Amino acid sequence: MSARRRDGAPLRVGINARLLASPDRRGFNRYTAELVRALAAAGHVEPVLFSDLPIHPVHGLERIRCVAERVRPQARWQHLWLPAALRHERIDVFHAPAHWGVPWRSPCPVVATIHDLADRERPDLRSRAGLKVRGRHGFEQWLVVRTARRIIAVSEWTARSVARHLRVDSARIAVTVEGAAPEFDEPVDGAVVAETRSELGLREPYFLYVGGFDARKNLGAIVRAVATLPAEQRVAVALVGDGGDAAHALRREAVAAGVDPWIVLVGGVDDRRLAALYAGALAVVMPSWLEGFGLPVVEAMHVGTPAIVSSGGSLPEIVGDAGLVFAPADPAALAAALRRVATDATLRSDLASRAHARAPLYTWARAAEQTAAVYLAAAG
Repeated sequence: MSARRRDGAPLRVGINARLLASPDRRGFNRYTAELVRALAAAGHVEPVLFSDLPIHPVHGLERIRCVAERVRPQARWQHLWLPAALRHERIDVFHAPAHWGVPWRSPCPVVATIHDLADRERPDLRSRAGLKVRGRHGFEQWLVVRTARRIIAVSEWTARSVARHLRVDSARIAVTVEGAAPEFDEPVDGAVVAETRSELGLREPYFLYVGGFDARKNLGAIVRAVATLPAEQRVAVALVGDGGDAAHALRREAVAAGVDPWIVLVGGVDDRRLAALYAGALAVVMPSWLEGFGLPVVEAMHVGTPAIVSSGGSLPEIVGDAGLVFAPADPAALAAALRRVATDATLRSDLASRAHARAPLYTWARAAEQTAAVYLAAAG
């Protein structure tokens, strides 16, 4: 879907890229950078990045035009500087890819991506943010609903959540996929898997978790599930991510449950090592209370690794028949799934084949094509 202007040139799409000043490559940043790269590579549109700080080189977007100017406070950048810059750059459509960042008055049609509405779906799991932060978050949601001509949801579950909680007409909501970075499509040599395990002090067999450590991720369920298994049936679970204080709390919980040797905190890793960890794992495990998408499941699919996921949010939708599903409030069900995958080689092989077959549904090239169609619809 090539989005063109009346003069035949590609649509110029402005992207709010403020978050990409950080070197963090997960979550919103991963979505934004990979989507921009795919859009530019396919020639669907001409993306132009807008930020108040330079884009970090780790995202690999040096060839994409970036208009950046440090303006403080942030609200002045968003509501005064940004509209003027969009007009000056002759932007046809503006895209806010991370829930927020829409100007009060935009000179062009607006598209916004909503990844999930966790604060609406499970207010009991909110982080302990101050009243000012929560108020601003609510204002940004309201502004997206008021301003955006089209809202992108990254799963059917998120689309239903947006329609229900924000009272958005389903005609304004478009569902697009996410994908896996190119590193996860490259064959992983067994020697690299062994080397990565050795570097990280990880023995096989093991299961793998990738992501954050906040309350929504329900990581205590992993500790409790491992604790319900007899010692001879336990398999290590490696947790990848920078968890900070939450990771230390999880470690204390594992020690108290007597399963500390089976809960391995790996920390953050680059994509090369992450691909090797996926390749060596029995399965990726996601016990979240809810997820708007679940990118680690898709990354694992591209490597050919099955998944064990909770029924929270979009995860069953994403994993399809390439994994096992359990209720997030039932650690015993998770323990049973871990035991099945660890002991049944035929099941693992079948799920791995299904993961490979399902992976082409989730690519950044497909995401770019779907997103370009949303831009075209927004541009009218």
